[in-house]
Amino acid sequence: MPLLVDTLNVLHVTGVLPPELAGPEPADLAGWIERSRYRRQKVALVCDGQKPSRQSFSRDSLVTLIWTGSQKADDRIAAMLESSSHPRQHVVVSSDRAVQRAAVRQGAKIISSATFLEHLVSDLRRTPIAQAPNRNVKLDDESVQKWLETFGLTGAKKPKGKK
Repeated sequence: MPLLVDTLNVLHVTGVLPPELAGPEPADLAGWIERSRYRRQKVALVCDGQKPSRQSFSRDSLVTLIWTGSQKADDRIAAMLESSSHPRQHVVVSSDRAVQRAAVRQGAKIISSATFLEHLVSDLRRTPIAQAPNRNVKLDDESVQKWLETFGLTGAKKPKGKK
């Protein structure tokens, strides 16, 4: 079932996201969806306004960011449902009552923004991102020696520049 997400409505929900996820951008939301139960579904993140000049986003994703320009996201979602040959197969994510009414008129299902975020948070907790270690950290020689001693690597080579 394709999802139509009222993006700013979702991003402005309070009290759901843990502190480490607070203040997301649309691209963050897209990344979370790619790691969630919705990752195999087509998802349209409908965003009010103009596309930002800098936007990092995976091109291999089923998630699409749609910037509405001068049109409101609410109106774009309603138009997308009206032009769909199968509007009943869509799920609209929004807590905006006008968006929900438009979805119901077309026979689409509704998920509230808070429920959708709760799903994403739950899924993110189950599938954390494996982060590669940063090997480009610059340590002074004294710090390197301290770590060598901490890990019992006293026979290790001394850092360059030390005698």
